Order: sequence, then C-alpha cells, then structure tokens
Amino acid sequence: MRIDAIKINGFGKLKDQEIELKEGINLVYGENEAGKSTILKCMQALFYGASKLKNGKSISDFDQYKPWSGSEYSGKIKYTLDNGEEYEVFRDFKKKNPIIYNQFQEDISKNFKPDKSKGIHFLEEQIGVDETSFKNTAMIGQQEIKLGKLDTSSMMQKISNLVSTGDDNISFKKSMEKLNKMQNDSIGTERTRQKPINLVNEKMRQLLEQKKTLSVYKQSQIQQVQEKEKLKNKLNQLCEKKTNLKEEQKNLQSAKTEKVNRKINIDTYLLIFFMVLALILVFLSRNILVGIVSMIPMIIIGILMKRKSNQEDEIFQKASQEVAKKCEIEQENLQNEINQTNVALHILEVEKNNVDEKLEELARVEEELEEQNAIKTELMSLEVSFKIAKEALEKAYEEMKHNISPKFEQDLCDIISSITNEKYSNIKVNDEAGILVEAENGEYMPVERLSIGTIDEMYLSLRLSTLSEISSENLPIILDETFAYFDNQRLKNILLYLQDKKYNHQIIIFTCSNREEEILKQLKIEYHLIHI
Repeated sequence: MRIDAIKINGFGKLKDQEIELKEGINLVYGENEAGKSTILKCMQALFYGASKLKNGKSISDFDQYKPWSGSEYSGKIKYTLDNGEEYEVFRDFKKKNPIIYNQFQEDISKNFKPDKSKGIHFLEEQIGVDETSFKNTAMIGQQEIKLGKLDTSSMMQKISNLVSTGDDNISFKKSMEKLNKMQNDSIGTERTRQKPINLVNEKMRQLLEQKKTLSVYKQSQIQQVQEKEKLKNKLNQLCEKKTNLKEEQKNLQSAKTEKVNRKINIDTYLLIFFMVLALILVFLSRNILVGIVSMIPMIIIGILMKRKSNQEDEIFQKASQEVAKKCEIEQENLQNEINQTNVALHILEVEKNNVDEKLEELARVEEELEEQNAIKTELMSLEVSFKIAKEALEKAYEEMKHNISPKFEQDLCDIISSITNEKYSNIKVNDEAGILVEAENGEYMPVERLSIGTIDEMYLSLRLSTLSEISSENLPIILDETFAYFDNQRLKNILLYLQDKKYNHQIIIFTCSNREEEILKQLKIEYHLIHI
C-alpha cells in the first residue's frame, strides 16, 4: 500500500494544504509547531475517522482537531494498494461516513459494510488492519522509542512480548495472570473466602438449613387441616345433639302442658256430671234429703278418682322433672364440650396462622435458593468460559512459539547483527530467561546488558518487521520525530536498515532536523523531500 497524496481543507491549525508522496523514502520537513504531527493525525483520521470519544483523555480527537480558522472540517487522501487499485477518500469529519471513489472517480461507498456506531470501515476491509493495529505498527513517534536507563526493563518486556505473542503490549504470562486474577475475583475457588462462589455456596448452605427446618411445617399444615376437619365434624355432631335435646325438652313440656289441660277438663267434666246426676236424683226422688244422701256414694267415688288422678299427676310430674333435669345436665355437658371444641378450633386457627407465616418464609427461602442456584449456574458457566479462554490462550501461545516466534527471533538476529556489525548475531527467547544474546565467546547473556541505544534500535526495527505479519499489504512506515534521540551513527544504521526495507514499504519520515537529509545524502539514498 502506498499513500499518494493528502489534501487538508481544515484540520486543527492546518488549512488548504496539499502533500504529494512517492514510493521509497519521503522526508517531510518542518519547524517545530509547523503541524507535522497534525498531518500525521489527519492521515489517521481520514482513514479511520475522528473519534468523538475521549478514551481517558481530557478532550476527544474530534474536538481537539476542529479547524482553528472555522474553515471546512474535511480532507481527502489518495492511496494505491499493492494490486495497483487506486482509491480516493473524501471525509467530512462532521459526518459519520466518508465517500470512497475508485480510480474512475465512481462512488463505491456502498460496497463496504457500514457500522452503525463508527461508520464504514473501508480500510480495515481492504488491508485487514484496524485503527489500533495500524497506529501501533505503521505509525511510530519519538516517545515510543525514547529509552532511558530506568525504562530498559520495560522495553525488554515489550520486545519479549512482541517475540512471544506478536504484540508488544501483550504478555502471555501477564495475560494468563490477569485471566487467573479475573477468574479469582469474579468467581473464586474452594480455598478463597468472600469471593462470589464462596458467598453463594455459604448462602445456599444457610438457605438449605432454613428449608430443612421450615419443611416440617408442611406436615404440620396437613395435620392441622385433618384435625380441624375432625373438630368441625365433632362440633356439628354436638350441636345436632344439643338441638335434639332442646326438641325433646320442648316435646316433654308440651306433653306436660297437655296433661295438665286434660286433667282440668276431666275434673270439670266430673263436677258437671255429679251436679247433673244430683239434680236428676233430687228430681226423681222429689226429696232433697234423699237426693243428697244418694249423692254421697258418688262424691266418695269422685274423691277417690280425684285422689288417684292426683297420684298419677304427682308421678308424672316427678318423672317429667327427672327427665327435664337429665336434659339440662346433658345440655350443659354438651355446651361445655361445644365450648371446649370451639376453644380447640381457635387454638388451631392461631397455630395455623403461625404455620402459614412459616410456610410463607419457606416459600421465600425456596425462591431465594433458586436465585442463588441461578447465580451459581452463571458462575459455573463463567468458570467454563475462563477455562476455554485460558486453553485458547495457551493454544495460541504454543502456535505463536512454533510458527511466529522463530520468525521474530530471526529478525532480532538480523537486526542485532546489522546494527552491531555482526558482533552479536544469535538471539534466543524463552519463557524463563527472557531474551538472551550470544556473546563472541559463546556465552548467552541477558540482552539488557547491551547498550540502551542498541536496544532502542532493536525495538524499533523489530516493531517495523511486524508490518509484514499483520497485513498482506506492504503498509507504509510513518515515523514522527522518531530519531530525535538517536546519535548520528545510530541514525545512519537505522536509515540503512530502512533503505534495505524500502522496496517493500513506503517510508514517510516527519522531522524538524536536517540530520536525516544529510545522512541520506551521505549514504546516497534517494528520497523525496517535502517542506511544510
């Protein structure tokens, strides 16, 4: 891939500026604050857009690079892929999607898959590299290779990462440690305490104990229902007996009243009978004395009959009183039993309310137990996900060591040999010792013992060599004041190295110094100079 031209209508401090680039080495010269870094940022924004997210910064790229002069916030970039296809991209940074033209100036924007949040990722589809990867490999600034004594170990870690994982920001060991820590923090183990899995297990243990304690109330509820049914049946029977006794007592009272009324009627009839009979006798005898004497036997008979009747009444009254008393006693006993049954029912109702509360608590416990079980299931699923992730990471690491790492090791060997005039030519990388370099006497020593400048160059060159791994395209190498801290010899070495790579990659060097141009002239390396 080659960047052919950039047109900036308005971006930050820049306005109405055009830059043409060529194959090989392009030297973009400008004084400090001339806008070199802004051009570099504009390239990136034309390809990938100006993000409105702050991403940890105080201001977003979109707001930071709004035109100072209020001019049109837009630009265009022209580039050619390795297969010779030419494209032009016009982007109004206030709009989500750019307009992509082919070499015939036909709008082919619809040929690329749109993204609802970020717009068209045309370059990623064409070269297979996202914005982060492009920025971390093809674009290199001076702060990314500036190295002091205190930063040596950090830089060596980056080189080790690059060789072992293909990315200088990714360490297999640290990635695995981070995964283990994430797994430990978000799940936990049997040996941890106060971690999610421990808390869930303890909570479930407590809930199961509560459930076991409360489950007995289910049987109590069944027993209560049965006992309540028995008491109700008993109460109904007692009430029925009481009703029957009342009816019997009522019938007895009716019979007594009827007997009294019948006796009164009989006595009345006898009196009338005797009076009529006496009158008849008087009338027949025509002698009052004879009539009266004649009535004496009848009066005696009446008296005897009355006495017998009274005796019968007395027996009946006594029998009635005994029956009535018995009924009253039975009624009283029945009422006591009814009262006791009602009390038992009331006690049962109170106990039922208590059991109902316990059963409601049991339902809550069972519901919470289900929730905790669901949480545990999720944790177990997450545990499986972590296991799969670690297995995938280990597999990728093993594949990297067997397929990619040897290539990086060879690049390291070539770089070290080149920049040390073949003083060091053999480098090995392993998990335990890190990066080792073979000295002239055959001893392997930590690469940290090399000079800081040599490590700087090695890291820069190794990073450049990753370009061939991340894309099938020969991506341009864009360097922004990258060599500000290089001495002349180191600068000469790296430019020679870049010259060796120029046939595969377009090289764009932004600088405020004349050193690059002078050394390029000394080395008789062709370059294209652009003043801004």
